Amino acid sequence: MLSTLTEPCKSAVKATKSITFSYSANEELSSLFEEFRLMCNDAIRIAVKEKPRTRLKLIELAYERLKGYGLHTHYLLSVCEVAFSVFKNKRRKSIPYVRKPFIKLDNQTYRLNHLLLRIPLSPGHFTFLTLIGSKHHMSYIDDPALKRGSVIITPRSVVITFSKEVVFFAPTGSIGMDINEKNVTVSASDGWSHRFEEFAEIVDIKERYRCLRATVSQLTRGDRRTAKGLLQKFGEREKDRTQSRIHRVTKEIVDHARTHKFDIKMENLKDIRKLYRKGNGQRTSLRGRMNTWVFGEIQRQIDYKAKWVGVPHWCVNPRGTSSYCLCGSHVVRLADRKVYCPKCDDTWDRDELASKNIMACAVPQVRPPRGSGDGEPRTPEDSGNPLSRWREG
Repeated sequence: MLSTLTEPCKSAVKATKSITFSYSANEELSSLFEEFRLMCNDAIRIAVKEKPRTRLKLIELAYERLKGYGLHTHYLLSVCEVAFSVFKNKRRKSIPYVRKPFIKLDNQTYRLNHLLLRIPLSPGHFTFLTLIGSKHHMSYIDDPALKRGSVIITPRSVVITFSKEVVFFAPTGSIGMDINEKNVTVSASDGWSHRFEEFAEIVDIKERYRCLRATVSQLTRGDRRTAKGLLQKFGEREKDRTQSRIHRVTKEIVDHARTHKFDIKMENLKDIRKLYRKGNGQRTSLRGRMNTWVFGEIQRQIDYKAKWVGVPHWCVNPRGTSSYCLCGSHVVRLADRKVYCPKCDDTWDRDELASKNIMACAVPQVRPPRGSGDGEPRTPEDSGNPLSRWREG
């Protein structure tokens, strides 16, 4: 979901982006991964027992114990940061622990010289990793305007965070996005309108891999290790094929907004999954489909890409966007996702109409709480249309 709802502003804000590099394996990292994991779990146990309120308090409590591992002192600070985050986010009564191997370091711990990454092992002892990067990766490394943040190292990749100060421009128009399960429809102030059908492919991909995972689970019922390896492999393939399609769409939308100085408006879909919980009366297949809907990833990518290039973006109330015509009258639903406006005597594509209504919203909105009455007519001029309060002038 969106991390921020950004409005045009004159003051600079911090924009961050994480870039993933592959790298040549290093034998010294194997033991470092295990030691970092054990240190995190030790710090988590201390946090569960002492219940510190801040990360600094956890550092004070765990410092002497973690120092016995013999690693560089910067690792202790990163370990406590990870442990405190796990402790604060735990939902079960059992003690959480770190399972996957990884290392997190702050920007003062490592040194990056072109594609050569130096990290400490112990005081005065370092190891070097050779990163593998393309022109895209080099554009971030060689840009002096970017600040380097923390780095996360896994057995397969190195993720480096870059940040910069961004000032959002004053928009001259808007792009409205209607996000559906099988398409994303956009409409812009300059007349650009497009339906991205790639998301129908994403639905098919998720359904194929769901059936594949069910088959693997059935055939490897007595071998958990084999099942885990196969499920992880297929899960990564599904993620890669899904993400690549979303990246192409979100990049095109943000590029159009940046080129034409438009802002981006989307629907606030934060609580929509509550409609598809168990016991709500839907079929299991429908609940499974809707709970794997990728609207959150679409909005997340729009958020960080738009913020990185200074494009204002926000969410609006989705209520009534596909139920009212641009003239303000209620529409009649037809077959094949078509709607008819009796007042205008015009037929619309339902998704295109929704995107135009979202584009026409004058100010950022939030989804009202259930039962709040927001969207109901409050004056005679509203004439029953919740969209009428969104429009300018």
